[in-house]
Amino acid sequence: MTDSIGLPVPAPRLRRFGRVSWLGLWSLHQREFGRFIKGYVDNLLGPVVTSLLFFAVFRLALGGRSWSVPGIALADFVAPALVMMSIAERALSSTSASILYDKHTGALADVLMAPLTAFERVLGYALSATSTGLVIGFVVALCLWPFAHYALADLPAILLFAAGGGLLFGFLGILVGMWSTRWDHYTAAHTFVFIPTSFFSGMFLPVAVLPEIGQRLVSFNPFFYALDGMRGGLTGWREADPLLGAAVLLGCNLAAGALVWRLMARGYRIKP
Repeated sequence: MTDSIGLPVPAPRLRRFGRVSWLGLWSLHQREFGRFIKGYVDNLLGPVVTSLLFFAVFRLALGGRSWSVPGIALADFVAPALVMMSIAERALSSTSASILYDKHTGALADVLMAPLTAFERVLGYALSATSTGLVIGFVVALCLWPFAHYALADLPAILLFAAGGGLLFGFLGILVGMWSTRWDHYTAAHTFVFIPTSFFSGMFLPVAVLPEIGQRLVSFNPFFYALDGMRGGLTGWREADPLLGAAVLLGCNLAAGALVWRLMARGYRIKP
């Protein structure tokens, strides 16, 4: 085989990617993260304004009454919860909205036709969601810094629980995106799953003051362990054993990741 000027051209060869196509994985991550960067004003401003409004409303609702939780101030209790909620919400919505949008526009075929395994697709989406959530969480934490005291008691715990929580909700976002066929489904998942899960987790009230049945229910909520770990890392005040929290997050991530990987491999609601 020769080119137009008569020079020999090597025959095409099958490209070997190895066990994992790192280039393809990175490309999918950058594709999804690039969507966040393109709309950075709305994507950053929305969570920041929402967190500041929650913070202000909670402070105003308490009024002049004293905060009765020993060992931590009101602002220090609420701020880490808002940071963790921002991370989880963004991780969930970025993947689910992206997959659903690509379904409607037909762009999902580009991802499905790319030389990526189901595992690589899931990991690319989930890591992008985690990255997006961590950026949002960092910005929200900076905006709340003037109103709350961050002791930064345990930096590794902050990173661990922020990344673990973001990754878990990234997996759940993939599940929501695959399951949804209309934007109503996406909204319903956010309204009836994410909001109750995040609010019923000790966000604005210590779990210890709940009735026994409430405490038992919260103990089955993985978001509680992510939030409590974040709060413990930022302020040094926590309600649960951090090792237990890390173990719960690890188990939930493995279970959610395995489920989503299996559904992705089957083409659940993403292949005709």
